[in-house]
This record gives sequence, C-alpha cells and structure tokens, in this order.
Amino acid sequence: MLIHDACEMASLSDPGCVRSVNEDVLSWVPEMGLVMVADGMGGHSGGGRAARIAVETIERRIRAALSGPDAAAVQIDESLGDAVAEADHEIRRLAASDRSLSGMGATVACLLLRDNEACISHVGDTRVYRLRAGKLALLTRDHAIGRYVHEAGVSDAAESGASHNRHFVTSALGVGQECAIETQRIGVEVGDLFLVCSDGLNDMIDGADIELVLDTMQANLPLAARQLVMIARDCGGFDNVTVALLRVNAEFAHESAVSGGGVSLFARVRGWFGRRR
Repeated sequence: MLIHDACEMASLSDPGCVRSVNEDVLSWVPEMGLVMVADGMGGHSGGGRAARIAVETIERRIRAALSGPDAAAVQIDESLGDAVAEADHEIRRLAASDRSLSGMGATVACLLLRDNEACISHVGDTRVYRLRAGKLALLTRDHAIGRYVHEAGVSDAAESGASHNRHFVTSALGVGQECAIETQRIGVEVGDLFLVCSDGLNDMIDGADIELVLDTMQANLPLAARQLVMIARDCGGFDNVTVALLRVNAEFAHESAVSGGGVSLFARVRGWFGRRR
C-alpha cells in the first residue's frame, strides 16, 4: 500500500491567546509521507519567514532525493539530515543578505515515513511523540536550557520547570555558530500515532494529559487535534500552538513517482488531504 493510502492525518495551528501573529508553519506532503512543523524566531516578519524557508527547503530537497533514478537506494536518515542542514544554510544566507531579517531563525521537527520505517530529524524544542498501545513516548530531545540543566543534575524537575530560562533554545536553524541536527530512524507498527508539535503545546500541557487525549480520541484525529489546542489555550496559550497527528493504519511502501503523476495525482493527493484535515 502507498504511504498516502496507509496513513490518516489531521492538523491544526493556532496563534494562541497572547500573540497576534502565528509564526508556526506546518507542512504535510502525503505522497512523500513527510510531516514538518517549524516554529519561527526573530520577530513577526523574520520568524515566520524563517519557518517557511525551513519547510520549503526541506520538502524541495527530499522531493529531489526521492524522485531521482536512485530513489530506492536513498538512505532516508542521511537525506533528511542533509535537508535540514540545507534549510539552516538557506536561512543564514537570506538573513545575511537582508538586514531586516537579521536574527531570524526557526526550530523544526520532521517526520518522514518510508517502507515501514520513520525517520525523525529535529533542531530546537519542536517535538515528535509516538503513541503506541496507549503509551506516549517522546522521540526527540529538546535543544533547550531546561533539558541540559535537568540532565546535569543542577536542579530537580520542579526547579527546572520554574526557571524563566528553561525555554531558551540552545540550537536552531539560522541562529548561533553551529546548528545541532539530531536524526534517528525507527521502525513503524500499524496503529502507531505520531504527534509533531511546536512548544506552544507541550509548554502548556504535560505528557500525561497529551497521552490521555490521544489515547481516548485517536479514533477521531481532527477532534483530538482540536482538543489539544483548546487545552493549550485554556492553560494560557502564551505561544503559537501547532499540532500534526499522523496515524499509520496499514503497512506502506514508498511511492516511486513522487514528483510525477500529472494533474490526476495532484488532484488525488489534494483531495485526500482535504478530506482528512
């Protein structure tokens, strides 16, 4: 079965209760099995621009890799890591060429499905979770001060959570001297439910509540997405909130003609996406 027939997806992005502009960017490319969430940094114009550059660059690079004559031999973890690195380079290049964009950056999390495997790549504190058999697992590690303080044993979890600095990211696309890209490859089982989200969700809702919502509402992904965003808003909604839910309903194979198919493929893909948002 092809990827876009084997999976069900729902997503929602909301500016939250405080910010007037949504700098989060979400992208779902069903024929490639690619989900991305980017969280912009650096002001209304720069942050949103950086997030858009990130998802557009990554999609372009992955599409080229998966549509070439050697697509069957592509190592998805290497290709996805290279795509994220190219996004970092592109953001830095544009920021250097336009002073109004100086300081712009983005965190990003990507989930790429291929041949019953998932590749995850991320920078910053945008996250990927997986619900399997009712248990939620965090599959990414935040590049943020709070995580490093806690791992170093300098403070306990409560003290780290109360720190005003805990949300400061230590790595992001386009920011700092070096971008720390983490990429992993894992097996996928039928029934796995993946959540890709910006920190506007998990800063407001703890893992136990996310698990409860996903486990009880996984039969209705649009409702689950709305419920997560609603809870984040009810808890303060201090940041933009973006959630993307992707459930694997059957085993899947890579679709060979990623960039081809003409109008009929385009219409089929867009129609599939429209029915499941």
